[in-house]
Amino acid sequence: MGAAVTWQLSPRTIKFIAMIAMIRGISGGAIAADVAMPTKAPLVQTTTIDSWTFSATPYVWVTLLNGSTTIKGRTVDVDVGFNDLMDLVRNSEIPKDLVALMGYFEARNGRLSLFADVVYMKIGLDSSMTRSRGIGELNAAVGASAGLKYQMVIAEAAAAYEIARWGSTGAAGSGTAVDVFGGVRGWWQKADADLAFSGTLNFGDLTRNADGTLSASGRASWADPLVGLRLRHQFAPGLNFIASGDVGGFSVGSKFSWQALAAVNYDFYVRKNVTWSGMLGYKALFVDYSKGTGLTHYEYDMTMHGPILGVTARF
Repeated sequence: MGAAVTWQLSPRTIKFIAMIAMIRGISGGAIAADVAMPTKAPLVQTTTIDSWTFSATPYVWVTLLNGSTTIKGRTVDVDVGFNDLMDLVRNSEIPKDLVALMGYFEARNGRLSLFADVVYMKIGLDSSMTRSRGIGELNAAVGASAGLKYQMVIAEAAAAYEIARWGSTGAAGSGTAVDVFGGVRGWWQKADADLAFSGTLNFGDLTRNADGTLSASGRASWADPLVGLRLRHQFAPGLNFIASGDVGGFSVGSKFSWQALAAVNYDFYVRKNVTWSGMLGYKALFVDYSKGTGLTHYEYDMTMHGPILGVTARF
């Protein structure tokens, strides 16, 4: 038999082997634990953010006029009906005596919307549509008006917030919403009245025309605060109705003003994320503005109303 070989380890070597065994045991347990109990990835919460939508509507307002204008203390009554307006379209020199440009813009994000409405108008009225009044304090006996020309800008800006919404038991996709809104309506206008006269007339501040008539010119600008409500109803996808009304002035700019609008919109074409719709309705706007006294008196007390027709691009 061969002699047995005996290995004798030093104390330092024994400690080294023990340390290696300990490290392997700890790391092996950790790896096993990782394999047996995998952790889940944290959930990422997404928040839905409402995006803005926009609409732009160029439109035509067939504007009829009923009321009066006072320029340098001389008051001219105005009555323009539909037939009168058609005569103006046929006989007026465009754009010298008749221009009308209108546009509406709205941006909406969820319940909030911002909108603006701008009207530019230039119109010349003949003597069949106007008549001057005699005013005693001006030593006047005016019996007729030879004409009246208006040039004006009406610009409105407001913010609206949806306060109520409910569905309908009728057609699928129908529903109704109500908005409350507030803003400002600014006015700028220039008026020229040609006056025929009889008897005595204080005309030192007027301009004598070649045809023997007298001209009075005046201009004014003001801004009215306004508040209102708007109803939006969708009969079915692509067909909706809107009705709105507001009041304003409150003697801040004009004494008082109001506006009412009702219109139907119908989607007729969709292309490249733009929806086109036709708009047909009726709009009325009243204002009573006055400044100055005597020969400096300027007043615009008028109801402007008529059908509206436009095309809307929504994107």
